[in-house]
Amino acid sequence: MKLQLGWLIGLSLLAGPVLAKPGTPGPSYFAGSYERVGRTGGAAALQNDRVTIAADGQGVVIAACSGVPVRMSFGPAFEIVNLMTGSQAGVVVECLFYNNGYNRPILTCRAEDGGAFTLWPLSTSAIACSG
Repeated sequence: MKLQLGWLIGLSLLAGPVLAKPGTPGPSYFAGSYERVGRTGGAAALQNDRVTIAADGQGVVIAACSGVPVRMSFGPAFEIVNLMTGSQAGVVVECLFYNNGYNRPILTCRAEDGGAFTLWPLSTSAIACSG
């Protein structure tokens, strides 16, 4: 039984982006601007900036004004319906999402390199990057 379960998990990881589970909002639900507060990985510098989330097929892209975007898709954990996983420059990132009292998503994320951050939705539709 354990061998079969291992095969199923392995195949799900190789299958590519996972669709949102029934009852989970789709990628467009997450689109918007967010305040990001946390720490980066590696040198563990504090982080306090703004990012945008845009729908990208069956997943989302989290992008700041500078740096490599984070590409996320739903799953692959079958029992966790509010999980997104992805990567940023080869570093694995996992985010759990919830919603606030205004039915807007809040994401808490951690990266394999020690980074961790929370995303709070902003009322503005898009961030303005200078330069």
